[in-house]
Amino acid sequence: MNTENIKILRTKISIPLNKAIELLKNNNDDITLAEQDFHNQNIIEICKKTDCEEETARKEYQICNYDVAKAIERINQKPVVISTGNNGDSKIGFILWPENAEGEFYKTEKRNDVFISSEDFKIVLKAFQSVFPIKNPWNGIIEDEFDKIGHNFFDNAICKLIVEKIGRIETHNEKERRFLFEVINWLHDKLAYADYIVVYGNL
Repeated sequence: MNTENIKILRTKISIPLNKAIELLKNNNDDITLAEQDFHNQNIIEICKKTDCEEETARKEYQICNYDVAKAIERINQKPVVISTGNNGDSKIGFILWPENAEGEFYKTEKRNDVFISSEDFKIVLKAFQSVFPIKNPWNGIIEDEFDKIGHNFFDNAICKLIVEKIGRIETHNEKERRFLFEVINWLHDKLAYADYIVVYGNL
C-alpha cells in the first residue's frame, strides 16, 4: 500500500492510521473513493441513530462540518411533526409531550414532543374532547372542555381511552389513515412510560 496515500487521506479526514489503511484497502488505494466511503459510513451511522432519511442525514452532516456527534444531536433536537401533508409548514396547532407524575418533562436523547397543525388535529379533536370533563391534576379544578389555546392534561388511563377512540376513526383518505397511524404510534410509545400527556394549543 502506498504510504503517501495514507498520509494524504489523513490530512483530508481526521482518522486513526488503522482506519486510513482499512479505507484505502477497501477502495483500491483510491484516496477520493476512500474519503467518500468514510463519509458514507458516517451518514449510515447518523441514519441508524436518528431514524432519519439519508437526505436529512447528509444535509445535517455537512452543516455540522462532518461531525457525526453534532449532526446526531442536531437531528435529535429537531421537532417531530405528524402531518397529513396537506397543510404546508403551518406553525399554528398543538404540541404534545409526555410528563411524569411530578409534572416534569422527560429528558431523553431524542426530543419527546410532537407538533400537529390545527387543520390536521381536527381529525382527532373529537377523541380528545370526548373525555371531558376531567380534573386538572395540578390545581384540582374540573375542566369542562378541551382548551384549544392552553394546556390540557390527560393521565395515562384517559389517554389510552383516547387512543382507542382514535383507532375507531374511519377514513378512506390514505394520507389521513397514515396520519392516524402515526398519532397512535406516538401515543403508544409515550404511554409505555409517561404518567401524563400534555396537549398545548399555541394559537
